[in-house]
Amino acid sequence: MSWLWPLGAGLVASAAALVASVTLLVLRDRVRSLAGWLLAYATGTLLGAAVLGLLPEALERAPVERVMWLFLTGILVFIGFERLLHARHGRTASSEQTPLASSTATVILWGDALHNLLDGIVLGAVFGASPELGATALVAIFVHELPQELGDFAVLLAAGMSPRRALVWNYASALAIVPGVALAFAWTSTSAQMLGALLPVAAGGFVYIALADLVPALAQHRRLRTGVAQVSLVVLGVGTVALLSPLAH
Repeated sequence: MSWLWPLGAGLVASAAALVASVTLLVLRDRVRSLAGWLLAYATGTLLGAAVLGLLPEALERAPVERVMWLFLTGILVFIGFERLLHARHGRTASSEQTPLASSTATVILWGDALHNLLDGIVLGAVFGASPELGATALVAIFVHELPQELGDFAVLLAAGMSPRRALVWNYASALAIVPGVALAFAWTSTSAQMLGALLPVAAGGFVYIALADLVPALAQHRRLRTGVAQVSLVVLGVGTVALLSPLAH
């Protein structure tokens, strides 16, 4: 498969930072509710991509026991990754209301760059399996990046950055996804064994982000009507991946 597909997907995924930044600048007061709906939809796309796309593909390439161990390893890796960064992916854009130290911006940018590099490795590995399966992962990554990038951009503004500078640096950190894509795609293009190992690890990461980061953020809203809408969006997210998944087989 041509390098253009995975690298193009990496650039599309990194564009979530630009979309989120511009959205925050334009909408401002309505961004919190928008981020909440995106979190619900992202939960569904992540779970759908893991269970309907990545795990079935991994099970076609390796024994069940090995896949399950690697799936568990993926969850543990993401737990450790978050603990080391001391950051949560489920921030919403309005979560920072008070002035912050300028050093906070540096921490946010480096942490986001590492997170995006990891997303790139996942995306590159999945494209190593097939471009159709890569499309499902791209949808999941792009949608869950939007509310995270909204939060990151809000933190940069609260730390004293001008909107233009915050937009540039936020996008620069998002571009770390591209070398991650290239690295993983190069690995998996030359090693089928590496591909079989990365797919269940990526699935574990998707499930962890959905259940540990996004679902708790959704639980902050306790109204019945909101809950029903959130569950509907989760199902819609799963449905989106379900429609794409047959294309990968």
